[in-house]
Amino acid sequence: MSKSNCRKSEFSRKMFLWVMTTGLLLSAGCGNKNVPQENQNTQAAESQNKQGTESQNNQETESQNNQGTESQNNQGTESQDKQGNGNQNASLEIGEAEAKNTALQHAGLTEGDVTFLKVKLEYEDGKPEYEIEFVTSDKRYEYEIRGLDGAVLESSQEPIEQVNLSGEGIITTDQAKAALLDYAKMTPEQVTYTKIKLDKDDGVTQYEIEFYAEGREYSGEVNAVTGEVLELEME
Repeated sequence: MSKSNCRKSEFSRKMFLWVMTTGLLLSAGCGNKNVPQENQNTQAAESQNKQGTESQNNQETESQNNQGTESQNNQGTESQDKQGNGNQNASLEIGEAEAKNTALQHAGLTEGDVTFLKVKLEYEDGKPEYEIEFVTSDKRYEYEIRGLDGAVLESSQEPIEQVNLSGEGIITTDQAKAALLDYAKMTPEQVTYTKIKLDKDDGVTQYEIEFYAEGREYSGEVNAVTGEVLELEME
């Protein structure tokens, strides 16, 4: 009986040790499997947070850069516009009426003597100049007046009628003008003549006639022998 009890006790102790050892091994194995999983989860979370932070920082930086660039461009454009307008206004010292009076005084005429065809302000190399054209009953005048001080830069005049040819069968200037106005369906009161010239073109004697009507410039050609209107254009 004593030996049997001893064997049973020894068996029980071995079983107990086996169970404990197995349990410890199983426990250690499960613990090792959980550690990598936890590490992976932690790394994934950190990667997502890092990507989100970098993306947000990049978006904020781009937004700030875009706003800064647009602000600088707008300020630069406004500054240039203001400077350009300021330079033009600062350099212009005389007005249109004074420029016209300067041209009339230079020509020895009054406003009642002429019909103005053109008064235009232009800038040459950044400097203001008035281009002025007017006619009397027999002459055409052209002027360039400096807008800075009213100085006369250029002036010219020429007779409206330049009839250098004569011969049998050639119609008069009045007949040529009447033929052209009849063709254009206009009356003498509507027009201001700026050029009437008798010349030859390809062997044909003809009148070249230019006039203004209702703010527009016209040019025409009339056969000086037959009175036929060869051409009428609005420029």
